[in-house]
Amino acid sequence: MGSGKSSVGRILSSLTGFALVDTDTLVAQQAGQSIPAVFKQHGEEHFRSLETEVLQSLVGRIGLIIATGGGIITVEQNRAILPQIGPVVWLDANPELLYQRVKNSKRPLLRTHDPRRTVDELYRAREPLYRETSNFRIDSTHLTHRQTAEAVLAHLQQQQAQQ
Repeated sequence: MGSGKSSVGRILSSLTGFALVDTDTLVAQQAGQSIPAVFKQHGEEHFRSLETEVLQSLVGRIGLIIATGGGIITVEQNRAILPQIGPVVWLDANPELLYQRVKNSKRPLLRTHDPRRTVDELYRAREPLYRETSNFRIDSTHLTHRQTAEAVLAHLQQQQAQQ
């Protein structure tokens, strides 16, 4: 949440020529309504099941940059699917920066009494899942989105050269 996945994905797409797929966009299209509306009308569990369906539909496709929602990692099935699609990159940033980036958004999970604390709690809960699932981590705390995208691309190119 707020690490820049969609923004970095757009830049990576332009650098590589690969198509960008944003799972939140696909979920909204599949549901026929916005993500906040899905949460409000059907709840987080339904939203997560739609995410899993979307993710599963991407298995076997190549030439894609996939930007996922930050909570996709919380579903065990998704943690199994992600590596089947390709390298899993964890865009990390410190929780204070994440909060600054999302505090004025309409994200359903931040509709709490204390959104700052919620960001901290989500970070603590998700961090070990990202650590377990990702192939590598990029700390974007002090990087622009462009610098982050370039770091991701350099790492992927280095991995490919070693294979």
